[in-house]
Amino acid sequence: MASHPPILQQCFQAAAAASKPALEHCVDHAVSVLQQAEHKSVKAAERNELALAWRELLAQRTDWGQRYPRDLLAAFQAAAAEPAPARPEAPVAARSGAGKFSLVDDSQVVEAIESSRLLQQVLPVVDQTLSELDTLISSALGLANVAPERNPVRPEIFAQVLRTLIGSAAQAEPAVGALWLRHMAEPLGRELKALYEGLVELLKRANVRAASYRVLQAPASVGSRGPAGAGTAPGTAPGAAGPGTGGAGAKPPSQYADLSAHDINDALFQDFLFHGGGHAQHGLAPSYYAAVDQELAALKATPDSAQDDWFDEPPPQYQALPAVDRPPRFVDVLSQLSSQIWGVYGRARERALVRTQLRKDATRVGQVLGLEVVRKVVNQVAQDPRLLVPVREAIVALEPSLLRLAMVDSRFLSDERHPARRLMEQVAQRSFKYNDEFSSEFAAFFQPVAESFNTLNQVEGIEDASPFATALSQLGALWTAQDRQEHEQHGDVVQAMRFAEERQAMADQIAWNLSSRTDLDNVPGVVLDFLFGPWSLVMAHARLTDRHNQIDPQGFGSVVPDLLWSVKKEVTLRRPVRLIEMIPGMLSTLHTGLDLLGQDPRENQPFFDAMMKLHRPVLKLRRAKSRRDAQESASMDLLSAPMELESAAMVLEDAEDLPMATAEQRTPKAAGQPWLGPQELDAAGFEDTLPSDLGVLAPIPNDSVAAALAPALPDAPPAASPGDDAPLDPGQILLSLREGSWVDLYSKRRWLRAQLIWASTKGTLFMFVSHGGQPHSMTKRSCERLIRDRLLRPVDAHEVVAHALDALAQPAAGPSSVPAELQAA
Repeated sequence: MASHPPILQQCFQAAAAASKPALEHCVDHAVSVLQQAEHKSVKAAERNELALAWRELLAQRTDWGQRYPRDLLAAFQAAAAEPAPARPEAPVAARSGAGKFSLVDDSQVVEAIESSRLLQQVLPVVDQTLSELDTLISSALGLANVAPERNPVRPEIFAQVLRTLIGSAAQAEPAVGALWLRHMAEPLGRELKALYEGLVELLKRANVRAASYRVLQAPASVGSRGPAGAGTAPGTAPGAAGPGTGGAGAKPPSQYADLSAHDINDALFQDFLFHGGGHAQHGLAPSYYAAVDQELAALKATPDSAQDDWFDEPPPQYQALPAVDRPPRFVDVLSQLSSQIWGVYGRARERALVRTQLRKDATRVGQVLGLEVVRKVVNQVAQDPRLLVPVREAIVALEPSLLRLAMVDSRFLSDERHPARRLMEQVAQRSFKYNDEFSSEFAAFFQPVAESFNTLNQVEGIEDASPFATALSQLGALWTAQDRQEHEQHGDVVQAMRFAEERQAMADQIAWNLSSRTDLDNVPGVVLDFLFGPWSLVMAHARLTDRHNQIDPQGFGSVVPDLLWSVKKEVTLRRPVRLIEMIPGMLSTLHTGLDLLGQDPRENQPFFDAMMKLHRPVLKLRRAKSRRDAQESASMDLLSAPMELESAAMVLEDAEDLPMATAEQRTPKAAGQPWLGPQELDAAGFEDTLPSDLGVLAPIPNDSVAAALAPALPDAPPAASPGDDAPLDPGQILLSLREGSWVDLYSKRRWLRAQLIWASTKGTLFMFVSHGGQPHSMTKRSCERLIRDRLLRPVDAHEVVAHALDALAQPAAGPSSVPAELQAA
């Protein structure tokens, strides 16, 4: 039961009331950002998606404005009634679950990722005000010590209720909801900061006193834990500030913590990492320094011969294996690295000496915890199997520089925008372009990274993040230049594919409009197939390439009535002169349009053969007239006068009838995938050896050649048995891929790392690009077959540092290892 129920209720009511305008501001901001993105986008499909997203969000504004305060109030009451957890509760951003990310299009995964991103943007904005509010709310709840996880109005509650509102939107797909959440994060941070400032003021006016943490008090702790005078770091005069404590005039801490005999891995560590830590400014007891001195002396006493430059080079047979089938190699903070690449810091002993010396130089709990965060995160990244071994070793080699930064900026890893964290993340993300550590392409990427990391390790007096910002800027400039070159290679191809998709969509609409014409009766099916297929594409192509905004560019639409009239024998035989005059111009227009489209003339030969058959009766009539004129030398305008019954009967008897269009043929269907000309297929990387199944990159060999290719083809996995819990679902895996997704692709007897850079709106065509800008395009059927045969394998490329922090967010099993003096009552 709270000590001050009335004041708590006032806080809940005030927060709920303020949430309505706050949410409306967030919605307005997100709508504005989405509208700007819509106007700037050059892709028709993307513009439609953005327009749909902001319109649906705007439609929810009024309803959410009524529901959000009500739902928040209920959530506050429920959170206040919750029993105290056994351990501090990690925020949603930390509880998203390491290892639970996947490429599968799962709404829960999307929500977890976006919620994590939301809190990562909100928490730094509200951090200072929230820390003060935590102390006041804990006191109002009747707690003797601060418990941030018990705060009923913590940011996680606001985010959770908002996510529930978004999930309840009937028209919103998970991807759309994630888009909303992403653009509402920035204004939500500002709104919560102002809201929390109001609550702090409300609690202070009510004379609520802040709770505190239980720590050791000086000088009693000094006397009980070590020799007198050992309460400051060695080499630090009483009253002097240690690294990162705010200047030479800072007061020495009046409260001390004993961290000498404990592994920092539970409540204290997580409170520091995810909540800022209420103990960060407390000093360190003498016993802590005594323990560090013993550790440092032991390290220095270790002879160099016991920690030599031996480095475990992979055997030749390891390199000979396919890149995707090489067994994992273990790397952690204790690993010996190549001294040729990393110099002295390739040796684990030297890195340990730096870490231990910095622990000795620390004067505050926050510095010690910051060093521990760096060590744990580096260790987690080093064991991330998604990264190539040299990249993991590079992160380990960078540890000395990261540790020095932690002394002056202990919580830099909690800020995803910090240059040091961004450097680690962007190197890791960039490395996903490669799947073979022994390739020349990877060597070209890795050499500048190693040089940059070695330069950082040589800077011993790190005072701020500027060295990391410089390194990030230099590597970023190099990568941007490389990307620009690759983009120029495949940018035109992607643009052509997007144009083909837009052309197909317009052609489908034109075909639908043509199907509503009233003169389609008694038209052969082959003619309607031509109109709804190739000719609709011609008209769409002409409209998209027309720069003068003409209604009917090049007259391709005007030829449609003439074409339909010309194929009706019962009409043309009565007016043969008109048909004969019409045929040359009509055929010229048809051929001009098809040439513009770039279609192979052979593709439409059946249509022109049918036209010849349909026009043959009138042509026969003309030839008959010519013969009669020559024989009788009489002037009879057979073509102007109605035909004699005998001649008409003769012509109709010899005419070949073509089947009329069926009801199904008279209703056009949207194309399953965009039509592409031969040049477009070649430029996009489609294989032309199998016209019936475009884009098979690695066709499965038949039995007659399987033996010959056996050494080159990877072993296919055994077929899933009926009892398997999770059989391979190629369709689901393919649906999970998004532009930017990485895959390992077996093509031309080699495993390539490729990135999906374009997919048609209907998900029927896909274009990947491997190193050097080489395009690989294929149909949905081809993709699914490659996935089924394990020749196309998605690569998990989610954020590496966030993944490591999520792993650290999981509470350790067993009893807490935090000193009792630092645990909240």
